[in-house]
Amino acid sequence: ADAPVTVACLYLPKGGLPAEMQRPERMREAPDGGARYERKMGFLDGFGRYLTATRRAALAEGREFLLMGDMNIAHTRHDLTHWRRNQSHDGFLPEEREWFDRQLSPRTLVDVVRSLHPDEDGPYSWWSWAGQSFAKDAGWRIDYHLATPRLARTATSAGVDRDFRGMRLSDHSPVVVDYDDSAIG
Repeated sequence: ADAPVTVACLYLPKGGLPAEMQRPERMREAPDGGARYERKMGFLDGFGRYLTATRRAALAEGREFLLMGDMNIAHTRHDLTHWRRNQSHDGFLPEEREWFDRQLSPRTLVDVVRSLHPDEDGPYSWWSWAGQSFAKDAGWRIDYHLATPRLARTATSAGVDRDFRGMRLSDHSPVVVDYDDSAIG
């Protein structure tokens, strides 16, 4: 059956640290006074409203909704290898995770991969090029499938294709989710 689904794709800006958290000796990039952080947080604010409106418009037309992409935020402690030491790093700041919390609920959007792997670490989709991060699977889960609840319930499997054609082409690997479209058609 043909299931009506609106699919959106996003590459969210990485951002940066607030000005008061920037320490030049601990940063790879030059301090920017919090400009990248402010730009990301402003984007998140506006995008959250847009996401809600777009999801509601799809549902009003009888369509399910799916947002996929690189969110550049590890939502929970299960979404990165060293969560304790990364609590003051961009991509895992409390305010970023709080924004993510506000986007998800059993009635609005569901993190499909996490719903199928509720209590396990990962599966990670991004690894630093430094050291042996990829080989040790010391990564972050920052790529998501966020779906309306009805669509999310049709997911039959979810994972990360770490060995795409036997080579590593990027610091990300594809997140693959199988949906049973006959369940919503």
